[in-house]
Amino acid sequence: MKKVNYKTLAKLWLLMLVVFATTSCIEEIETASFTYDKLLVVDANISDQAKAHEVRLSYTTPVDGDVDDIFNAVSGAEVWIEDDLGSRIDLYEQSAGAYFTADTYAGEAGRSYSLFITTNEGKRYQSSFEKLVAAPEVSDIYNRFAIESTDQEGGATPGVQFFIDVKEADQSTQFYRYEWTDAHQVMVPFVKKWEATPYYVGLAMYYRITPFNEDVQECYRENQFKELILATSATNINGELSEIPISFSPATDFDVTTMYSIEITQRAISPQAYSYYRKIKLFNESNGSLFDKQQGIIVGNIRSIDSPDEQVLGYFEVAGASSKRVFLDPFELDPEVYEYVTKPCETYSAMDFDGSLTTFYEATDLPEDLRGTVIPIRELYELYDYDQYTGTKFLAHRLCADCRKRGSLGKPEWWQ
Repeated sequence: MKKVNYKTLAKLWLLMLVVFATTSCIEEIETASFTYDKLLVVDANISDQAKAHEVRLSYTTPVDGDVDDIFNAVSGAEVWIEDDLGSRIDLYEQSAGAYFTADTYAGEAGRSYSLFITTNEGKRYQSSFEKLVAAPEVSDIYNRFAIESTDQEGGATPGVQFFIDVKEADQSTQFYRYEWTDAHQVMVPFVKKWEATPYYVGLAMYYRITPFNEDVQECYRENQFKELILATSATNINGELSEIPISFSPATDFDVTTMYSIEITQRAISPQAYSYYRKIKLFNESNGSLFDKQQGIIVGNIRSIDSPDEQVLGYFEVAGASSKRVFLDPFELDPEVYEYVTKPCETYSAMDFDGSLTTFYEATDLPEDLRGTVIPIRELYELYDYDQYTGTKFLAHRLCADCRKRGSLGKPEWWQ
């Protein structure tokens, strides 16, 4: 699962930290004059779901540095987790700065856990002990048509908003964080048996037609959350969670989807974790400048054992988790969505053509006054079959003959 991007946050935080009170003048800022503190950034969480849990360690970067630089990763550290009974679980580095538990590890509801880190330089860090509280089950996942505003003035994107309800939220904490992953199954209607490859002779373009032996009829396109999604039942008398918005998918995402699946994970977090994430969310969603007045330091639950005044960015989240997955035929989406979905395999009929592909794409088989309208349409087509004896070419919209145009080969293990 994708984690909160603490490296980017750290970079922004450091930038704001070194800026003095704003003035009415706009002056070019010399980034070379900024002081830079190399701070540890920790991105870590565990739950009661049996899986490989990850702890990612990195250092902050200078304002003009590369936040994705692999050299910022903290490698060679000793990382482990202890519970309130003294049991220890060691994590092992699988790639630069990424440490994992065994894939069978699961926390236990009612136990408290602390994260320990010792860098290869001997610096020691520890999180506070955090109690794991079981998460209630997600009762229902459903969708509605929605229009999401864009950054462009007056812009809007029609699509599908997914919501959840939770009926037994009063049996757990009152604070939650959500993660989601989804997948579009793409099944193209035309079996690709031949392919056409362009080549040039001087300035003239021709096409070489060769057999195509790969199965590109079924693909999957997977996505995952990239934002903080939080909710609380603290203001609800009956403790239920209702109509919590989780993910939004543009209508255009469903153009060649034959089946859709979404999994939503609900994580029961502590009030302190909720407060921490809220501050990050407000920070990231601010429409102000990076040079606006700092509202305060975002404090996590990790400290340096050796240097109490050292600042550490990040949070060790301990949470009970529950997941729910649904599979939907596209026609189970809110019907209003289909007013904005273009189905290319229905809109653009397959066609056969007896001339050369150069003639087809340049539309020289048609009167010149028609070519300007026809050529952009024909450019959407590609060869999928070929009769060697008659020379007839069979063409379909490119999204309808090769699933790789909208997904990747290989069915996910969890797919039904």
